[in-house]
Parts: sequence; C-alpha cells; structure tokens
Amino acid sequence: MRRDESRHRPTLSSVELVRTRRSREALVDRGVLGAPPGHAGVPSLIETSWRRCVGEGVPVAPEHLPYREPDDVSAALSRAAAPVLDRLRVSFADVAVAMVLSDATGRIVVRHADERRQRTAMDRASAAEGFDLSERAVGTNGLGTVLVERRPVLVRGPEHYNPRFEDLTCAGTPVFEPYTGRVAGSFSLACAVRDVHPLMTAMTADIGRQIEERLLDEAGERRRRLVSSYLAVGGTGEGAFVVDEDTVLANRQGLVHGGPDLHPLLWRFLADRGPDRTRRMIVPLPDGPREAVVEPIRDRGRTAFSVRLLPERATPDTGGADAARDRAGAPLHHVPDVDRRIRQALRLGERVVLTGGDGTGRRHTGLRVLRFRGARDPVVVDPSRDGDWAPTARAAVAAGRGVLVLRAHAVVPDELPALAALAAADPPVVITYDADRVDDASLGTVRRLATAVRLPTPAQSREHLPALVRSMLADLPEPDRGTRLAPAAWDLLAGWHWPGGVAELRTTVVGLARRAGGGLVEPADLPDELRARRRSAGLLERAERDAVLGALRTAGGNRSRAARALGIGRTTLYRKMREFGLD
Repeated sequence: MRRDESRHRPTLSSVELVRTRRSREALVDRGVLGAPPGHAGVPSLIETSWRRCVGEGVPVAPEHLPYREPDDVSAALSRAAAPVLDRLRVSFADVAVAMVLSDATGRIVVRHADERRQRTAMDRASAAEGFDLSERAVGTNGLGTVLVERRPVLVRGPEHYNPRFEDLTCAGTPVFEPYTGRVAGSFSLACAVRDVHPLMTAMTADIGRQIEERLLDEAGERRRRLVSSYLAVGGTGEGAFVVDEDTVLANRQGLVHGGPDLHPLLWRFLADRGPDRTRRMIVPLPDGPREAVVEPIRDRGRTAFSVRLLPERATPDTGGADAARDRAGAPLHHVPDVDRRIRQALRLGERVVLTGGDGTGRRHTGLRVLRFRGARDPVVVDPSRDGDWAPTARAAVAAGRGVLVLRAHAVVPDELPALAALAAADPPVVITYDADRVDDASLGTVRRLATAVRLPTPAQSREHLPALVRSMLADLPEPDRGTRLAPAAWDLLAGWHWPGGVAELRTTVVGLARRAGGGLVEPADLPDELRARRRSAGLLERAERDAVLGALRTAGGNRSRAARALGIGRTTLYRKMREFGLD
C-alpha cells in the first residue's frame, strides 16, 4: 500500500464504533486462540496488531505510560522536522488536530496541539513529549503500529488497543532514513473521532515525505563532508578510513583490514576513546591493532574521525626455531599484548601462570598453551572442587602428560608443597588463579616458580571481541565454522557487558553458529537480552546517569558545557548518553 492509499474509510458510524469496541474486547478476553483470524470485522492490519498485542501481553489499560525525559532536542529527526512542523502550525493554529512525531522507539519527541480542545484530549491520553507510544507499551496506535508495520496506518477510535485513545483517530506514516532505509521515526496527525477529514491520510503522508526530504538534505551534506575528509586522507600509501556513527569510508589499502565487523569495532572504540585533537594512537582493526593518526571531524554537533594507519614497524627476527614456532598456528590469546607476553615467557623457557577473575577464559587459554607446548591429552584438575587433585596431577606428570591446574587460589596451605613440586616438573604444567582471591602464601609459591600473565574479561577488551569470536568459530566443525555475523549483529555483541565472561560468549557463539549452519547471523537471531536497547541499571549506573542528566539540565542542553562540568570529553558524553538512553 502506498503512503497516500487507505483501504478503509476514515470515519466510523455509531454502529461500527460499538461493534469495533466489542470485537477488540472479545479478542482480549478470549485470547488469540479464541477465534481464527479474519473474524474481528476490522481491517486486517488492525486485527493483526490486536493479535500481536494480545500475544505479547500488552496491558490494555496501564495506569501509567512509560516516560523518559525528551532532553535531546537536537537529534537529526527533530532538526529535520522542525521547519516542516513550524510552517504547518500556522495553518493548523485554529484546527482541532495535533501533529505528533516519535523516534524509532515510539517515544514522542515533538507534539504540537495549539487548539485548546485537542490539546486537552491529547494530554488526557498522555500523548505528549517523552511518553512511549510504542505498540509494545500501549498497543495499536498511529505511531507505534506504524513502526512495526513500516507502512502508513489509520487507527480510528476504538481500533486503538488502549481505551484512553478511543476518542481519537490517528493517521500515521513512517519516516525513513535516507541511504540506510532504516525507520527514523513516525509522524501522525491526530484528531477527535468526529472531526476526521477525508484528506487526513494523504496530508500525513505528504508531511512524512517533507521530513524525509529534510533528512536527505542534511544527510547528503554530512556525507559530502565525510567524502571531502576521506579524499584528504585516502591518497596516502597506507590504509585510511573516515568513520562516523553510521558510515565507514576506506581507501584501497584500508579495505584489506575490512569486514562486517570493521565499522562496529572501529566506531565503538573511537566513540569511547576518540581524541579531542589530532594524535597518534593504537586503533583496533579486525586483523589486529595498528598505530594510526586519528583526527576528529566535527559538524553540527556530530563527530566523525579520520584514521590514517602508520607503516608497521619491523619486528626483529631471531631467525631461530623458536621464532618460527611463535609465528605458526593460532594465537594463544585473542588480545595481542597478552598473546605476546605468554609467547615471550614460553620462548624464554619460563612456566606460565594465568591470572584473572571468573569469566576471563583461563581454562581455554591454558589448554591452548599446553597444546602449544606439545602436551598430549592434558589433564585438568581443580583444587576448589576435587580433594584428590594432587595425586591425579602427579600421576599425569609421571605419565608425561600435561596438566592444567585451575583455581590454584583454592589450594590449602598443606598442599602448597605439592603445587610447587608440580610446577617444577618437566612435563608442561599451566596454573591459573584469581589474584583477588589468592592468599599471600599461595601467591608467593606460584610466583616463585612461574611468570604471571593477567587475562582480561570480554568487557575489558571489547576492541578485541571480533578476534575472540573468530577464534571460537574456527574451533567449530564444518559447516558451523563458516558462520558470519552481519555488521548490526557485531555491534550488539560488542555492546553487551558479558556478565558470564568468556564462557557466556562461547555458549552464545556456538549456539548462533549451530542455528546458522555456516550462514549469516542477523540481529534478530541474537538472544533477547542482547537485542534489548539497554540492560537494567545498577545503583552505580543509575547514579552516573543522574549525574549526566543533571549536568545537561544545568547546561540548558548544551553538551559542551555539560561535558566540561562532568570533567569528561564531549565524545565520552555522547557515548554515555547513548548508553543511558538519553539520546
């Protein structure tokens, strides 16, 4: 259906109003299995939305609608819509109609209702800036249902799922982002049921097109600036990129470092740690970190970065067998610096102890180290769970097998000599412990015999997450190992905080690969909690969010002043705002 088409009349007779209300109430009471589709006597799009709401357990009449303060009035959608809606306010000044704009989540960001009677009706329905009118929050309506259907929607009176909107008729249309085709938000004209105009749907569609044209103009200008920046750096002999929140431009040399994870990896890193002025720094790339010159590009409150890779420094080659062995095979750890320290210790003939808390992948890395050292059929013992770990480990050493000792911080004082003897044995032995739990006696014993290397959690090394995921996929059998992740899926993986550490990540990756069977993983394939906009905030996060919100209020919405008041960079403030849902 085109924007300017409607399959049903904009008005309902008094009989149709009653019948529609009864149909909706019957569906809510009986559930989606109470009657087959097509028997509700309403347009199919409305019935489909009703059934979706009932199936998802959307409350029919919640006491309060979700609300979030609309503190970011400079978003691209609001900027594009402002001149269009301001121009129309003059025409609608004395007309009982409201203009409502929502963002892509269904939150109202702009509402104009200048006629007193219509403004009162909208306030009574909580249809005002900051309120969430997504379908999941309030059911079928002219903003939220548009976002789900991605097409124009006309919702008349009791076709609304929530009775508080029954006195309104709303014609809504999606607003699409240029270039990406993503839904940026939705626009709706709302009026009383008795005041519906036959051209209401067509007018809504035309206003939506005007907003999209403004978005196109702004995006086109922004992309022209990005291209200009790219042309300034793209002719270098090394790889070069220009990256913003939506786009990455790369020259021919930069393409060799590319892949679907390039943009989420590089942008997430720069949004968090990007400099305020030109500087040299190490940036993460899918094939490993590189030194680069990074320069911020600012335009109308948005930030982008140009990244020029510097020539790689030559690494001295000892020319021996150890050097050849170090260059062969898969990395021992996905973080290059950690991998380098482990390999250096092994090359010098030192024993290795791996430290770090739960979720750092100590077991997985320990087994890789043992395989690297040629251990056959290594034995894994855990003093925290097995009281007979010491005899088992001694038997393995006597048989010439490698041994991995997990959680050595749980070793009791009487067993420390056994641990010391084990670490001094000829067959390869790797020990792991949690530095935050080990006592001084155990720590002293282990550190006298081995070189400690600390492992980070996935959340502490987000820039290296793609390398870790690829290593996990490489360990899988065919066809699962050929599984690929779409860029948006990479972005969601990088945004999750992985409370279960490496084990949680591995379970997720293995599960996705089994279901994809060598195909492409899209965001819809990820677990629900990873696809959620943001997780529940703890006390510390809530306090940080309140501090950011307070600084923005005090600064009157000026982000530069707010960032200075908080003592952080503007880029970090932008990241915090996105993280806390304040964008």
